[in-house]
Amino acid sequence: MNFNLYLDDATAKELDRTAKTLGETRSGLIRKALREWLDKKTLGNPGWPAVILEWQGDPDMPPFESHRGELLKPRDDAFP
Repeated sequence: MNFNLYLDDATAKELDRTAKTLGETRSGLIRKALREWLDKKTLGNPGWPAVILEWQGDPDMPPFESHRGELLKPRDDAFP
């Protein structure tokens, strides 16, 4: 699908510079940005991919807090 998009001069120049730096076309960069925005809007912030949102963790991994007792106590004066 094609449609026209009107940008102010400063935004258009920045888009051109960024596209050139990344080796992308303006249309490709706009398409990627719009897809990312739509994904975030659909999934909610931060818009993580479904594979990340659905991950339940590693059942063989001990809980993070289980090693808290092994930490050294802070020095009395942390900033001598």
